[in-house]
Amino acid sequence: MRRTALALLLAAAAAPVASAHAATGPSATASPTVSGTPQQGKKLTALTGTWLGSGAVTYTFQWYRCDAGAAHCSSIHGATKSTYTQVAKDVGQTIGLTVRARDSTGTAEAYAGVTGLVAAASSTLVATAQPALGGDPIVGTPLTVENAAWSATPTATTYAWLRCNANGRLCTAIAGQTQASYTLTPDDVGHVLVAAATATAGAAKDTVLTLRSAVVRTTPGPVLTAAPAVTGTLQQGRKLTASSGTWTSGGTIAYAYQWYRCDQNGAHCSSIHGSTRSTYTTVAKDVGQTLGVTVRATDATGTTPAYAALAGLIAPAGSPLAATAQPKLDGTPAAGQTLKVEAPTWSGTPSATTYAWLRCNPNGRLCTTVAGETTDAYAVTAADAGHVLVARVTGASGTSQMSVLSLGAAVPA
Repeated sequence: MRRTALALLLAAAAAPVASAHAATGPSATASPTVSGTPQQGKKLTALTGTWLGSGAVTYTFQWYRCDAGAAHCSSIHGATKSTYTQVAKDVGQTIGLTVRARDSTGTAEAYAGVTGLVAAASSTLVATAQPALGGDPIVGTPLTVENAAWSATPTATTYAWLRCNANGRLCTAIAGQTQASYTLTPDDVGHVLVAAATATAGAAKDTVLTLRSAVVRTTPGPVLTAAPAVTGTLQQGRKLTASSGTWTSGGTIAYAYQWYRCDQNGAHCSSIHGSTRSTYTTVAKDVGQTLGVTVRATDATGTTPAYAALAGLIAPAGSPLAATAQPKLDGTPAAGQTLKVEAPTWSGTPSATTYAWLRCNPNGRLCTTVAGETTDAYAVTAADAGHVLVARVTGASGTSQMSVLSLGAAVPA
């Protein structure tokens, strides 16, 4: 059965899968992982990873049974705890895990690399831990399989290299790559790499998949998978918090922050002196303006910047209306589709609401008003390609009015 599973692994076909990232909810700064021995009857344990969220973060789990190529995954009925005990159906297959994290703003998902192949209960040679991959996931750089831990000492080990989608699923073998080291090529860009190590000890044989690499890229620095975001009440004197966003890297990531004060349309931005932490308390100069945040993520290979959506407009300290969260846009940001802005969360109840739509540059800055668009829905056009769309929602309370910008939606070029 193990030999058949490896054959399936080497023949598995890949297919592209789109990965959606929630505009709200916590952000994962380190992916979930699974610990334990991949063998029938043994218990696997989910580690949630590291998340940044608003307030307390709670977690739910779903385990999946996938084929040897980490494809054709089906949820395992009732396997929704942080541990899972493997059964006979799992033998020769891989096990996947999705972790859903919830905070006060919403829910987000992250995926652990698949675990397996699952050995039979009677197997005398079993991988007791998944080996890691050493090296940076940059084209032209080698990745190397680190030593696996086995229940017995192998007399020989062979290798295969697999190219998977960004979630570490739907893997296909890379022809001719049978060594413990593999040098990344342009074909690997946008994928993650996994190696299959097959050990032999006498008549016993077992195959284990390594932990996945980060997403392969052509340039140094971490890779952004979900943009930074700003949370907090948009009012003078209130503290705002920037999340780092979600990144992938072959090593430890350090984050640096810079806050900016911009005009109502995200133009004429100036750095706010000394505002280089993940939190910022708004001041009188911010009233009626927007705030921008740049996050610079640095690993051993280099630095990559990313930009949070504009936060604002900032309400005066005594305003009866202040947005306590930026609304998000529902719908698909593509020509011919319709976006709809959700109702903002205000500190008070507005008596009337009006709308405008803005077309911004790819970083969500330098916005211009789209003429004639004054409802809560907007039909995306070809002119929006390569831009970020933002809705401006204005609430009225008595003689006071206050506007808030939505989170942005990027329209592919």
